[in-house]
Amino acid sequence: MGLDSYLYRRQYISGWDWDTPNTDRSMYDQLLEYTNNVRCEGSPHINIDVCVAYWRKANAVHKWFCDLDGGRDECQSIYVTKEDLIRLRDLAKSVIEQPAIAGDVLPTQQGFFFGSYDYDEWYMEDMKFTVDKIDKILESTKHHEYVDFIYRASW
Repeated sequence: MGLDSYLYRRQYISGWDWDTPNTDRSMYDQLLEYTNNVRCEGSPHINIDVCVAYWRKANAVHKWFCDLDGGRDECQSIYVTKEDLIRLRDLAKSVIEQPAIAGDVLPTQQGFFFGSYDYDEWYMEDMKFTVDKIDKILESTKHHEYVDFIYRASW
């Protein structure tokens, strides 16, 4: 029990049959088998959600994502752009380089079983993990035009 946070990569797979190389049509056809060929006729596409990051009791990271949604913290799904991820990564980098600014840049948040509220070695490990993971995520999506991200937490 406690704060578990997930970042999902949502990839758009087109079902349109374009007469160009490198279309997603063959992948779409293969994935459609899992729905017993039930599909949207007017706009054939599939969105695939893959969990690309998991944080355990990283309440400062959780607070940052909730602040994207106006501070609402109701275990809701939060839409995240690549630019948002870059901003979070850069903030985490600045905290790693200057730990004294942590409380101002990425403050902790209290909550039911949200973990420590101290700016200690666990907090810094969360920051390092965040930077490393976002760098990998951005690298893996740099050649993909239709990629969205969804953040979701539970406790």
